[in-house]
Amino acid sequence: MNLSRIRLLFTLCFTGIFAVAQAQLPLRGTRWKGVIFAPTEVKMLVTFRADTLIITTEADNMPVETMRYQQMGDTLQLQEIAGKSPCNINITGLYRLNYVNNGEGFGLQPIRDECLERQNTFKSKTLFVRLRPNPSQPPRNWPYLDPTADSVAGISLYRAYDLLKNKQSVPVIVGVLDSGVDLTHEDLRDVIWLNPKEIPNNKVDDDKNGYADDVNGWNFMGAKDGTTYEYDQPEITQTYLVLKSKYDNMDPAKLRPTEKRQYNTYQTAKKQYLLRFQQDQRKRLAFADTVKFWQIADQIQAKLADSATSQSAIRQVDLGVDSVAMMVRTLLADTYLPQYGAFRNYLLLVRRNWTLFRQMTGSDTNIAYNPDYNARKAVGDDPADPTERYYGSPQLLIGQSQQLAMHGSHVAGIIAAKRGNGRGIDGVADNVRIMPVSVVPSNGDERDKDVANGIRYAVENGAKVINMSFGKRLSPFKEQIDSAIRFAEDRDVLIVHAAGNNGENYDSLPAYPSARYENGQTAQNVLVVGNSAWRVGEGLPSLSSNYGVQTVDLFAPGTDILSTLPNNRYASFSGTSMASPMTAGVAALLLSYFPKLTAVQVKDILLKSSYKPDVQVRKPGRSEQKIAFKNLSRSGGLLNAYEAVKLAMELTGKK
Repeated sequence: MNLSRIRLLFTLCFTGIFAVAQAQLPLRGTRWKGVIFAPTEVKMLVTFRADTLIITTEADNMPVETMRYQQMGDTLQLQEIAGKSPCNINITGLYRLNYVNNGEGFGLQPIRDECLERQNTFKSKTLFVRLRPNPSQPPRNWPYLDPTADSVAGISLYRAYDLLKNKQSVPVIVGVLDSGVDLTHEDLRDVIWLNPKEIPNNKVDDDKNGYADDVNGWNFMGAKDGTTYEYDQPEITQTYLVLKSKYDNMDPAKLRPTEKRQYNTYQTAKKQYLLRFQQDQRKRLAFADTVKFWQIADQIQAKLADSATSQSAIRQVDLGVDSVAMMVRTLLADTYLPQYGAFRNYLLLVRRNWTLFRQMTGSDTNIAYNPDYNARKAVGDDPADPTERYYGSPQLLIGQSQQLAMHGSHVAGIIAAKRGNGRGIDGVADNVRIMPVSVVPSNGDERDKDVANGIRYAVENGAKVINMSFGKRLSPFKEQIDSAIRFAEDRDVLIVHAAGNNGENYDSLPAYPSARYENGQTAQNVLVVGNSAWRVGEGLPSLSSNYGVQTVDLFAPGTDILSTLPNNRYASFSGTSMASPMTAGVAALLLSYFPKLTAVQVKDILLKSSYKPDVQVRKPGRSEQKIAFKNLSRSGGLLNAYEAVKLAMELTGKK
């Protein structure tokens, strides 16, 4: 697992995003403005603190009402503490909380409240609008705003829906090849694909597609009961272990061309794997003796001030020349963040989360480069047989896991979270069915075999768009993935793929899955997406986004994207993993309202209709070099739903 992911997970765990599940977006710590009746129209500010709601006048910030509140999912319980209302302070009101515009506005609808004055207080003609605590942070709905009208680098989705008003659409199936999707999420459950030919839980393959009970998709990483591993190994370990017996003593002169490519891939993997295996020896020793680990940690604590510290201060603690002690120090320094405060407090967090800490920081030793670790044992397939198709489970059991289906649920929400239901967020497309196809572990790399089978499953079962927010540097069974992509191309299915987050030129990277077939031809149905930020200016492309004028097709919003997480949660993530489903959502929108368009036509529309700002930007990566934004992708532009709908109307004659 890479360092940035380790830090992300610690931040999520230690700061409470993985705490008690909170249905609906939380109001705590937010501030809003709106017009309320008290008894006449007055502009007011509404502030939600830890457990109190304070209403003040906007003009002079004078307090009007103070109430105790409790949010329970999408309901709000209110009780008077002080103010001008004549109602008895013991009267409790219950209100329905309805969000719009991805939480940028909200309204309250009375469910039960005998205090009419309080009902009138919230009987607003207009929604309450969120006040951002920091103007440098984007609004929650920034991806849907318009570059020209709003001065925000969004996709003009609201304007696109204005064009589509009163027009008919057909449902479109989008295959989400990812880590899995929470089928019960309040914002996703109404948009999950349902296999009409399959009878649930009868253990019979009713539709004869090879996958029994696949009512809502398929899990290629699951045991038969739906139990799914969270950790797999990186591609170099997978490749080394799967191909070792075949190629370790093979004479390359005797190999066929296909085998020669695979042999070269194996040699690359072997070299990298053995190097990492040796480098991890100190880490193995550091975790081998838990008592010694904590003795060293206590030594570090004794040499640091009992106040907030830093990674560099931890690394500078003198522990002599003991290599194990230095490794313990490195592990603790690498995962420390300023919000943890004093080192003493941080150690307490690590102790309380020792199993998780060891899993994440020690995953290289225990999992990633451990030849005895076997994630696939419960699945029961043969990892060395890329032609095997029918394995896995119709279920993905999330249980109490903090990581299973997290990434895939976030991706699915961007594409199709239920629009207009007053909960959480609105996805991009309004008539889509999400088909979850689980092929990506929560940690480690996806396997070529699963990806190829996942593509075929989605295509065979009706998907017209497939989103793939993953990638890696080696592909031992590339021929199988090439064949699956060609299968999708022949059946008119669009594949949208994330460009990756290395801040590098995708044109010169070994990156897989690839739109380029092994024979040198290029798949016409694959669209590759980079990550853009919210402001049109030099920071428009994310510094972490890959780019490439030959291989990246366009950029789309992928920074600070609010979406769904398992167990009715919401959070903002960043990366090309978010930019790709933003694009897949617009592609599905076009196919829903213009179903006669082909996959290649949709791709062409998205490129031609992209918004092309004439700006110089920082080149992604560590360089300070400035470059024209148009030189970072084939289209030179940003995804724009409004212009795409306009162009689709022109091409189809459907005004």
